[in-house]
Amino acid sequence: MTLTKLDIDRNINTLRVNSKEFSTIDNTKLISMLEESIRNIKDVAYYWATVSADNKGVTNTTAEGEEWLGGPFATVFGIQYYIDTLKDLNKPLNEELFNNKLNTYKVFPNNFLERIFFPFISADIKFGKNIKFKEIEEFRGFAMRYKHEPSISLILGAGNVSCIPLLDALYHLVTKRSVVYIKLNPVNEYLLPVYEKVFSNFISMGYMVITKGSLEESKYMTEHNGIDHIHLTGSDETYENIVYGKKLTEDEKKQKSLNKINNKSFSSELGNVTPIIVHPGNWSNGELKFQARKIVTAKLNNGGFNCISAQIVLLPDKWKHTEKLIKYVKYYMNKVDDRLSYYPNSLNVLTNLEKDKNYERLNDKSCATPHLSREIKAYSKYETSEIWGTSIYFKKIEYDNDLDYANRVIDYCNNTLWGNLGATVLFKKYNKKANEPIKNLYINDLKYGTVAINEWSAIGFIIPTLPWGGYPGNKDNDIQSGQDFVHNSMFFESPLNGIVYSKFRMSNLIDPLWFVTNKKGKKVFKNLTYFQIDKSFVNFIKLALSAVI
Repeated sequence: MTLTKLDIDRNINTLRVNSKEFSTIDNTKLISMLEESIRNIKDVAYYWATVSADNKGVTNTTAEGEEWLGGPFATVFGIQYYIDTLKDLNKPLNEELFNNKLNTYKVFPNNFLERIFFPFISADIKFGKNIKFKEIEEFRGFAMRYKHEPSISLILGAGNVSCIPLLDALYHLVTKRSVVYIKLNPVNEYLLPVYEKVFSNFISMGYMVITKGSLEESKYMTEHNGIDHIHLTGSDETYENIVYGKKLTEDEKKQKSLNKINNKSFSSELGNVTPIIVHPGNWSNGELKFQARKIVTAKLNNGGFNCISAQIVLLPDKWKHTEKLIKYVKYYMNKVDDRLSYYPNSLNVLTNLEKDKNYERLNDKSCATPHLSREIKAYSKYETSEIWGTSIYFKKIEYDNDLDYANRVIDYCNNTLWGNLGATVLFKKYNKKANEPIKNLYINDLKYGTVAINEWSAIGFIIPTLPWGGYPGNKDNDIQSGQDFVHNSMFFESPLNGIVYSKFRMSNLIDPLWFVTNKKGKKVFKNLTYFQIDKSFVNFIKLALSAVI
């Protein structure tokens, strides 16, 4: 059905009529509505994951597990954390979880089950310098301390990961008490009936509208006088066209300010040239293979169509393991099953890249989607442009010693690479006392929304307590990875970024479930989703058996 301008006007009018009521909704009622949404997810979870897998061409493959993890599971996980915070807002924070040296507060894991299903993973929120524990307590719960004016937030949905539009909407619903208009991305608009079921209670109360829409209709929405705030998960080019009416030149980005054609309040998450920093150390052959599989996962998860997909691997020049690690990355890039390039024009981009003699194809020529690699030596456009798909780049960094290497890669990431959404550091023995100054250097000086030590920074997206977005301070006319953040389920007012930690190598026997090389992900993430919805003994047994059999 075609969406007309009159339809949009009526939708916005419905939201406006109910926005005042929702801006003052009490926590008890909101909790009840969120709990109903979880029950709704139980009804559609199977269809949700399988229809997503079908449209991405991964039905009955290991990759189908990604659609459970990045769809119904992540949504339930996020909703439950919002519910827990709303119930426990008056519960004091634990001062023992605050690190005075790094100005961080530990926010994950929070229970025994999270330690089991996310083994060896922990996460902190980092705050600005000189902030004390008592101050972060004051910063918590901002959503409840301010009087909210009636408002309508337009959520421009992402087309790659199915939970994103819902989690973006939830943040605005819960923390800002804003009614929400979700406009789906054409890539995954087939999920409209799923989203409508999940939020059927909010829709029936006039607190939410979800529609499809063409580029023309999206333009009408973004310019509509009834919309108070716009949130975009997408590209910097889309942002620039909405705010400035055109793609900005490099000279325009360098100006102190630029005249806008759209002055609405705006938040956004816009991608990244994602670096994987390999810190030198004495790695075993098994560790080299494990980290290679981690890098390949960060590249090929969801077919490479992630804003946080690994793009550039930074390696120490003349490190004894550099060439071997590159060899193993290429080897596993070849081993991962071929996938459909489901994003419009993405296959054309890859086939055009392949024509360049400097590129190496890593998988069989019979595969529909090429897996490509190349080494970057001099300044390159691949450092400043996000490549949407299955190409990976290697950059060797000269250095004198470990500290010098850390300083050089930090400078390169902060000042050469485009974007600041997330960065990963692979650092053996990072928690050893002698290495603490270098570890702290990465944590303090990498200017990214998520910094992950020994884990792909995308894990920061899955953990609801962490803020998700670009590093604070991006200019309107040089937006980089965007402004503001979502998720942040503990309602901290002024987080700087999220820090994720993981063990350097988790197991000698099996890869983590989210690795593209793990064959159990589909069954486990399906059962984990249903267990997250209903923590019954029966569901726990199903989950445990799927993990070991």
